[in-house]
Amino acid sequence: MTELRLGDQLVRYDRDATVAAYAQLQRGSAEMCGCSVCRNFLAQRDKLYPQHFLKLLDHMGIDLTKEGDLYEDGPMADNVQPSAGWFYFVGELVEAGERLMVIRENFQCFIRGAGATSVTRLFGDSVCALEFTTRIPWILDEPYDPTFEKTMEKAEEIIGRYHNTLRDLAK
Repeated sequence: MTELRLGDQLVRYDRDATVAAYAQLQRGSAEMCGCSVCRNFLAQRDKLYPQHFLKLLDHMGIDLTKEGDLYEDGPMADNVQPSAGWFYFVGELVEAGERLMVIRENFQCFIRGAGATSVTRLFGDSVCALEFTTRIPWILDEPYDPTFEKTMEKAEEIIGRYHNTLRDLAK
């Protein structure tokens, strides 16, 4: 594994194993979801990631079109949606650090461990997530759906009740 320092975090990663895992995925979370937030993200994905972050993804073997997840990270204000997501990679977190790495204004990232899901099993036993936070302008012609937040709250309530079910089914 190769060591990489990101801000105050130290990570080891396996680029070749990460590339091989992404080759098994047909698409990312945003394409699978299809909600208005994800469609808005997809409409501008190519412009949202800073060049430094794109270079980091490539360096680590991460496919930028296959986010592990994308979600709203707060209420929409001034036609801008705070959002976050992550990419999986084969590796381990050596030093957790204490702060986000600022890539540019309104775009930060950090490394964390990744829980077991049907997707992470493709990455083997040693899997981490490169998480990012950003602010995404609303560019779709359709209005933002404020009921989406309530729908997600209900979904998280249900997931909370059955949080081990997906892990057990993935075995």
